[in-house]
Amino acid sequence: MAENTHFKKTYTAEEVQECFRWFDEHVDELPASLQLSPSMFIADLHTCVHQFVNKLRAQMESKPVYSGQFALLLMIREHLQKADGATPPASPAGGDIPE
Repeated sequence: MAENTHFKKTYTAEEVQECFRWFDEHVDELPASLQLSPSMFIADLHTCVHQFVNKLRAQMESKPVYSGQFALLLMIREHLQKADGATPPASPAGGDIPE
C-alpha cells in the first residue's frame, strides 16, 4: 500500500510552486485513471489534479488548511515519476498551504 510520507502541517511556497509547476508541465501526460494504492483508485485523474491544483492556487491567498489535498498531489506525482522511471525529487514529510 502507498504510504503517505508527504503529509505535514505546513509547506513552503517553493514546495507548493514546484509541485504546481510539475503538474503544469506534465498535464498532457497524465493517464486517464490511476491506481494509487490497493485501496485508492482515481477514476478521472485529469479532473482530480485540475480541481486540486485550482482549489489550492485559489486558496493560497487566504491560507486555509488544504494539506490533505496537497499531500495527495505529492503522492500522485511521486507515483507517476516512479512509473516513468524518473527519480522523484525529495518530498517534504507532509501541511497547510504556505503563508
